[in-house]
Amino acid sequence: MDKSEKISWFEQFKIACLKPSQYKRLLNLAKGKVILFLAAITLITTILGYGMDVAGFTVSVGGWKNFILNRLPAFELKDGTLSVDQEMDFEIGGVHFVADTSKDKVSTEDLSNKYQMELVFAKNEMVVKNTAVGNMMNTFSFKNMKKVEFNNQAMLSMVPMIRIFIVIMFFTQWIANIISYLTVCIFITMLTYFNQRTRMDRKNREDVSFGKIFKLSIYARVIFELVETIGVTAGSAIFTGMAWMFISYFGSYQLLLAGFMQPEDR
Repeated sequence: MDKSEKISWFEQFKIACLKPSQYKRLLNLAKGKVILFLAAITLITTILGYGMDVAGFTVSVGGWKNFILNRLPAFELKDGTLSVDQEMDFEIGGVHFVADTSKDKVSTEDLSNKYQMELVFAKNEMVVKNTAVGNMMNTFSFKNMKKVEFNNQAMLSMVPMIRIFIVIMFFTQWIANIISYLTVCIFITMLTYFNQRTRMDRKNREDVSFGKIFKLSIYARVIFELVETIGVTAGSAIFTGMAWMFISYFGSYQLLLAGFMQPEDR
């Protein structure tokens, strides 16, 4: 194939999802094009995942103003103590919010392994957990905020800041998706690389380099990442279990093998 051949983004997408037998055509793409493809795919999954979650929540509560004044339980932070009319437990864009002011402090039982990011409130303190970046967990005591008065009405003035926070979280999630995507790619690349090293007859066949396999693994992951994102956003538990993880990894592995190995070599 002429190395000057150009393959559009949409053609790359079509090959990735529907034509694994043509994966070899993608080997001569410049690194910049592959990086742009990866960025675009992970941007799409971030929009379909985090973006749709936030948009769906905003629409379901009738907008932020209505949510704060009419849907969110009445709360007040005053004299270093938080009071809430009733317990709160909801999620916005992957961030889990919990409030129970019948407890003086937050306990480990109030935290959930289901969420990477959580804000948990008690009468005298709040805990911020973020396992997406390291294993961060910070506790903030309301006793140090005795001069602060904050309630639903005051929260209205923070709506612009909330929107900025949502945008920041969008880009943070995008980066996290890229890292997660590449981690899986490295895993299936290693499987494929060791497969050919141990099973191919190198007297008659030439090994494919680790770098080339990794390049193609980015395309082999596309269909499974999209299906998983749509499934999770739709609320299907199937796409969060170990069974789907196995199907997803094994399917990507098989697509990658189909890209450059003959059936007898698999």
